[in-house]
Amino acid sequence: MSITHIKDYRRNLASGMTEKLIQIRKNNLRKRFQDFAGIPHRMEVVKEIDEISYINDSKAVSVNATYFALQSIDESVVWIAGGDDRETDYWELMSLARQKVGAIIMIGKHNDKLYHTFSSVIKKIYVAENMKEAVQIARGLSNSKTTVLLSPAAKTDEKYLDYQDRGTQFIAAVKTL
Repeated sequence: MSITHIKDYRRNLASGMTEKLIQIRKNNLRKRFQDFAGIPHRMEVVKEIDEISYINDSKAVSVNATYFALQSIDESVVWIAGGDDRETDYWELMSLARQKVGAIIMIGKHNDKLYHTFSSVIKKIYVAENMKEAVQIARGLSNSKTTVLLSPAAKTDEKYLDYQDRGTQFIAAVKTL
């Protein structure tokens, strides 16, 4: 065997081994992504009842996060939102709200900006005293192919310890339906 043949053999061997390693790595990554369950409280599908999807996006404490949540949903939305909105500007959500939101259920104590921003374009705006009531109102407003979306777009107010508490209460309320 000549030196050229040995070099070609080594090159082919290295190439084949590299290809195998890449394939193993791709399969590993694919498996990990398939097994990924998501991040709690971020676009977390809680349950589907009578073709109504209930999504917990309690971690969306900014307008930007809620924008992407609304943008990702194709169906009509009953939007549970609000909290402490004293530092929130909801105008970025107006075009999506016009297209997708059929009703808003406000949670929290400081929702003046939420109400004043959307009351001229969304006629169904409700106030809920707690998460259980918010979910019950949402259920009554929804029909098949509707998504009930908890995506506050505002900081958590004193009604909840934090976004996790708010999301956990949403999950518990949905599971009682």
